[in-house]
Order: sequence, then structure tokens, then C-alpha cells
Amino acid sequence: VWDPGAQFSGGEWLFVPTGDPEGEGVLMSYVYDHTEQRSALVLLDARDVAAGPVARVPLPDRVPYGFHATWVPAGEI
Repeated sequence: VWDPGAQFSGGEWLFVPTGDPEGEGVLMSYVYDHTEQRSALVLLDARDVAAGPVARVPLPDRVPYGFHATWVPAGEI
């Protein structure tokens, strides 16, 4: 479990595999900061979620709740 804190709300999390072993990958989601009124793309290590983000990409605006995404590996489009 990872708790981003009271001022943040997470969206739908997406698992992106990064290797062969089951569970090896990252979890990605947009996380909204109620104080700053902006969102960030947050990545968590799927095998160590409690450690918190391995990457956080600030975005210039808010990403609306309900925004969905999917991961398609290169060459499968």
C-alpha cells in the first residue's frame, strides 16, 4: 500500500510489465494535488509499492477523474 497523503487523490492504476517475472513492472497513474490544483504522472515499482514513487512527472494542468489509459508494447499497435 502507498498513501500519497491527504492533499492527493489517485486515479485508476495501470500495470506496465518491465520484465519476464510475473509482477515485475511499474504501476502508473495520474495523481491530483488538491493544494496545487495540478496533476502528476506517478510511477510505483509494482514489487515495492510501499516505497513510494520511483518517478513523478509534474503536469501543467489537472487530469480529469475518469481519464483512462492503456499500455500497448512497441510493435503491437
